[in-house]
Amino acid sequence: MQWFYAINGERHGPISPDHLAGLIAQGTVTDDTLVWREGLGNWEPWGKVAAENPLPEPSGELPPPPVYTEPTAAGGAESAQWTLQEFSENLAQRGFSTSVGGCLARAWSNYKSFFGLALGSVLVAYLVLMVSGMIPVLGVFTGLLLGPHINAGMAWIFLKRARDERVEFGDVFEGLKRCYLKLLLVGLVQMGFVLTVMIVFVVPIMLMGVPLGVSGMESETPPDISLTAAMTIVVLTATMAAVLVYFSIRFLLTGIVAIDRPESAIDAYRLSWRITRGRFWTIFGLMIVLVLAGLAGALALLIGLIFVMPFFGAVIAQLYHDAIESAAGRPPE
Repeated sequence: MQWFYAINGERHGPISPDHLAGLIAQGTVTDDTLVWREGLGNWEPWGKVAAENPLPEPSGELPPPPVYTEPTAAGGAESAQWTLQEFSENLAQRGFSTSVGGCLARAWSNYKSFFGLALGSVLVAYLVLMVSGMIPVLGVFTGLLLGPHINAGMAWIFLKRARDERVEFGDVFEGLKRCYLKLLLVGLVQMGFVLTVMIVFVVPIMLMGVPLGVSGMESETPPDISLTAAMTIVVLTATMAAVLVYFSIRFLLTGIVAIDRPESAIDAYRLSWRITRGRFWTIFGLMIVLVLAGLAGALALLIGLIFVMPFFGAVIAQLYHDAIESAAGRPPE
């Protein structure tokens, strides 16, 4: 059985029970030191779990403590070295420890830790996106050419902060420099999927005689639709919304995965799908909270929305970071 322990916010391990016993004898690990092993639900002070976890007598020679490796910009010292399959297997074996309340609390703490820089970076990024959208002809494609990169960059700055890496103002544009074509492909796949779903469900609705577009809205005479057709339209519309919501949640982490890891855009979709497996309702709850926060911000003369916008990136980054920590055997909860 392997143990992990944390000192001054730095996590160390895994170490054997013999090694842990030696650290306790040395005074490095005390009753107040947070420890974790597989089977424990949360990090606990050693004094709280010591009675239930007897250790062998410490040996005369104590091996050197594990070296804490500073995370790298490629995605963290450990997760950057995992293959996509290893990431998935580690997560399946160790579980994904996160919750709506816990993830929100950690994301908010992260946001507050560099509030001014985070807010300024995100606002400038979206200002660039808005101004680009006003360019004649080219502005029509701005959402595709820049949108995925800005959204990924917004989450990227919070991921770096969660890893205790230095965050700079220009990091919000990292998606444009680091993996422009990959994120462009992510956006193309997303657009293609949404259009396909719309066509699959909207075409049958049109065939039932429901006029769509401005001309249909301006008509003074409502369309003559039978009760069966009306019920069918309601079912089709609800199903379309459910499909879009479901896949939006399952692919929510695609952008941050694409900017963080070296695999292809399709692999980013695959890893997002695997990370969110079994966590649909947790992520759905997070999205409901974010939507409500966004609505509240919009009602506050849009001023509140300015402060809420970066929080979307903070939550996405925290969710992904929680998955990495869980897969590494360091559950955040």
